[in-house]
Amino acid sequence: MSKIKNIIQGIKKYYPVSDESIQRLSNSLRENHLPKHHLLTKAETKDNSVYFIEQGCARTYFLVDGKEVTNWLSKEGDITFSSSSLYHRKAGLDLVELLEDSIIFSMPIDSLNELYKTDIDIANWSRTIHQEVLLKMQNLRIDRLTLTSKQRYEKFVSENPDLINRINLGYIASYLGMTQQHLSAIRAEG
Repeated sequence: MSKIKNIIQGIKKYYPVSDESIQRLSNSLRENHLPKHHLLTKAETKDNSVYFIEQGCARTYFLVDGKEVTNWLSKEGDITFSSSSLYHRKAGLDLVELLEDSIIFSMPIDSLNELYKTDIDIANWSRTIHQEVLLKMQNLRIDRLTLTSKQRYEKFVSENPDLINRINLGYIASYLGMTQQHLSAIRAEG
């Protein structure tokens, strides 16, 4: 389990999962060393896995009129996946791209669903993390409606100091709902 210390820390951040449950989950994990820009999921392709990030970071994005729109950022300890594949076992529109050379542990969705049925700690962890993500997505929408672009950027920096120098400025701008040029001007102001 020493190979997945960031993953364990990420899981326990949301719910106090027992070591026995972590061991059951880890039995279904497969280690992958993948390069920067590798696509974990592709649009219009059903994916059969979820991905736990031990080392590295990723972004989830969509293509809108040929333009990439980043809607989520993930880092060490996080889980990432195609929402349509996980929730409905269908091809989705989201792509997940690694932004650094990464160590990713993949797990079949079917194995995760089996754990939900047999392990209350894993089921409760999943419920809790999905609640937190839903609230974060809601707050992102509210921030876009109520905060200035400068305030959104400042909030991002305060909440993600470890990502600010690791992620392309254009991806951060897209995530925050502004152009890269506008974000560059905000940063130049101070």
